[in-house]
Amino acid sequence: PEAPVFYPTEEEFSDPLEYIAQIRHLAEPYGLCRIVPPKFWDPPFALDLQSFSFPTKLQAIHQLQERSAALNPDTFRFEFDRFLESQGRVLESWPQFCGEELDLCKAYNCVKRYGGYEKVMEQRKWGEVLRMVKPDVSPASFSTAAPANLCHLYEKHLLEYERHRAEGLAKQPPQAVPEASGNVGTGDAVDVKIGRKRSLAEDEVSASVEPPKRTKSEDEASMQQRLGDQSCEQCRSRAHEQLMLNCDLCDRAWHMYCLSPPLSEMPSGRWYCLDCVSSEQETFGFSQGNRHTLDSFRRMCDRFKKKWFGGRPVTYSDVEEQFWEIVERSTGPVEVLYGSDLDTSVYGSGFPRPNDAVPKWAKQDSWEAHANSPWNLNNFPKLNGSMLRLVNENIPGVIVPWLYVGMLFSSFCWHYEDHCFYSVNYLHWGEPKCWYSVPGSAYDAFEEVMRSTFPDLFHAQPDLLFQLVTMLNPAVLRDKGVPVCTTLQEPGNFVITFPRSYHGGFNHGFNCAEAVNFAPLDWIPFGRFSIERYRFFHKAAVLSHEELLCVVA
Repeated sequence: PEAPVFYPTEEEFSDPLEYIAQIRHLAEPYGLCRIVPPKFWDPPFALDLQSFSFPTKLQAIHQLQERSAALNPDTFRFEFDRFLESQGRVLESWPQFCGEELDLCKAYNCVKRYGGYEKVMEQRKWGEVLRMVKPDVSPASFSTAAPANLCHLYEKHLLEYERHRAEGLAKQPPQAVPEASGNVGTGDAVDVKIGRKRSLAEDEVSASVEPPKRTKSEDEASMQQRLGDQSCEQCRSRAHEQLMLNCDLCDRAWHMYCLSPPLSEMPSGRWYCLDCVSSEQETFGFSQGNRHTLDSFRRMCDRFKKKWFGGRPVTYSDVEEQFWEIVERSTGPVEVLYGSDLDTSVYGSGFPRPNDAVPKWAKQDSWEAHANSPWNLNNFPKLNGSMLRLVNENIPGVIVPWLYVGMLFSSFCWHYEDHCFYSVNYLHWGEPKCWYSVPGSAYDAFEEVMRSTFPDLFHAQPDLLFQLVTMLNPAVLRDKGVPVCTTLQEPGNFVITFPRSYHGGFNHGFNCAEAVNFAPLDWIPFGRFSIERYRFFHKAAVLSHEELLCVVA
């Protein structure tokens, strides 16, 4: 369904937070809404079109969904060789496939994406697995025998290992991401301590996880001697040495009760910390692209769009259909550039600002009126009624707006805002921006579908949804019963996203947008939820929720 669109009168438009509060009950069930300002609203674009230049990021659109997990290959090789050794076998070199060595780590994770060998065979998914193993090769380039050859190599080299791993995992209790305690709703009481790592006194144990009683063997005793001078990486305490685990690659230590989720008993075999399972060097993300001026970027965008669609007229539905065909690998590799997350304190804002010099071409009265307007995104976070007005630090993207210069197919992947804040996005000019949203009330259903669709990615990166690098067709979410809405943001439109609502989308072509956060009082319970999530995933908080509440009190 379409997200609601609102057309405020001049009087209603005079107070943004009051107006958003009035429409909240109509818009929040969709996760986002679009606001079309009155006709008098026409802010001049404040950046110098000739001198403005910006860095870009390279986005591999064909890998936003169909990619393998970013598992550290050294960790995989270590475990795989250990398994072969237990079987009395040695693999001198990895097998050849399509004229080069087959990455067994990638092949293993690609098959795991589709549920393992048995399901891949049952559902005849070797073609899809092949496209993930070779993401930069056009599907038309593969021989008809390539999927069968890949299946044969998997059966020969990895099938026994897969079954061995499945047996080991079956012995472990299931672990789920805990939900935030308490109900989230306006007026909920909040008493949260945040912004610090969990710590335990020397004589304390976890209240939620009972430390197991174990009898130390001679090997364990020698391990404890080795641990004597080590402290837990999470709580920094040296207490409860018998409950510490050492990573078998980096040798750092953690208490079992300080892990997320905590462990109730010592794992059998080797154990690796999250940093070693998923190294930063192997994590999928967006690499740096070339620096551009607006003119050079526009010319590049025009060439790309003409090359893609030719000279024929293109409808919005044509662009959307093509985008998802690329994401789902129905075409070959497609890479685009996106000037995203540009700090306006560094690169300049598209809105007039009181301290900026008024350009010769601008009308003084219009410039000043829009510079002081509450709908100017430089003013939005600090409006009366927004708790962010009490934050003294100029946090980029939260307090200080970010600028975005997009091109055809450049995308912003599924995520919700830092600290579950509200966000406001304004499209200054250019081609439309397509948005999708899942309401905050359905966040858990959304996450469940994402985990079941990308089990390998979440295994390698449990905090995957914090990374903003993964897309999933909203049609898949709808088929799984997750409510999803959409809207098409035209130039001059605002889009408001509500707390904890997952949203994502893409650009229809060359455009420029700006976005920032804000936090009315009804945000407080969602802030509490976000802090519990940050703690669970060991993510640093953007600001101190506790300090903010103390200032308000």
